[in-house]
Amino acid sequence: MIGVFVLTGVDFWYTIGKVFFYNNIMEQTNGRGAKLRTLMSKGVFALGVSSAMDAMIAKLAGHECLYLGGYAAAALRGRPDYGIIGGTEMLQAMMYVAEATDLPAVADIDDGYGSTHNVIRTVTDMLTKTNVAGIHIEDQKYPKRCGHIAGKEVLPMEEFLGKLRAALDTRDRVDYSRVVIARTDAFSAAGAKKDPRVGGDIDEALRRGLAYARAGADSVWCEFPTPSRESAKAFAEGMKACMPTLGLSFNLSPSFFWPAEEHPMTLRELQSFGYTFVFSTYPSLLASMYAVYENAKEFRVKDPVEALILLQSKIKGTPVESAMKVLGVDRYQ
Repeated sequence: MIGVFVLTGVDFWYTIGKVFFYNNIMEQTNGRGAKLRTLMSKGVFALGVSSAMDAMIAKLAGHECLYLGGYAAAALRGRPDYGIIGGTEMLQAMMYVAEATDLPAVADIDDGYGSTHNVIRTVTDMLTKTNVAGIHIEDQKYPKRCGHIAGKEVLPMEEFLGKLRAALDTRDRVDYSRVVIARTDAFSAAGAKKDPRVGGDIDEALRRGLAYARAGADSVWCEFPTPSRESAKAFAEGMKACMPTLGLSFNLSPSFFWPAEEHPMTLRELQSFGYTFVFSTYPSLLASMYAVYENAKEFRVKDPVEALILLQSKIKGTPVESAMKVLGVDRYQ
């Protein structure tokens, strides 16, 4: 087993304390944070959305949990995920998504958009101005970028721990039921040591992951460069050896080309490793891009009336055949 650590007394009391902490939350609140914690305790998949309409449609399709990432939020503004949009724009995007349904949603706050002081403001705004159930913050160095774009760098661990503690302290002050996920990009950051067995710096990822969990993160997410079963399992085993009750997070990223995987991982398999919050960052964006492209082609090559008839025929009988119904026009009449 790769990168396994010995369970210490501190970690033992951490796990015991977490159990009582979670139970206390369930007794005191029935908000979205508590709903997310309940789902994560059983294992949940969160669908990545990019807009309020995406969120509404995801609920119509039966999803229980949502995710809004910086990649999708930037793309909706015609920008790549290169740290171009800021905290205010992400806050606005999350306000619309979280208000669109009653589903618990997790928001990406990137690196917190600056210093520790900026983290305090970002978390305060996100938790007081939106109905978000949880947030995640990462240890990338500014300017951050999508975790699957080459050249990303990570902050020194102690510097990020200061930002993480600021996020956790702010969460506790505002609403301690909300979930805080800590993400590390150390596995494949610039200059990372590459363990040939798993394809990345598993030791540094585990060192940081354990430190972030001990600081109080509710879940830890290691961003991987490939959909490798070996790396996902090695990280989970190393974390679980020290903190058996800690739930982990995993990104089923559309940035990976899944058709090339001969035996791709499954949700059930990831959950068996200990990944209790599994999400896909921007499948709704990809689906929208494809649908709009195909529809735009029809309107270009056909008479527009013919194209409109074809479109409405395709969606007839589905939950989305009427935009007015999905948007709840009847509630305003």
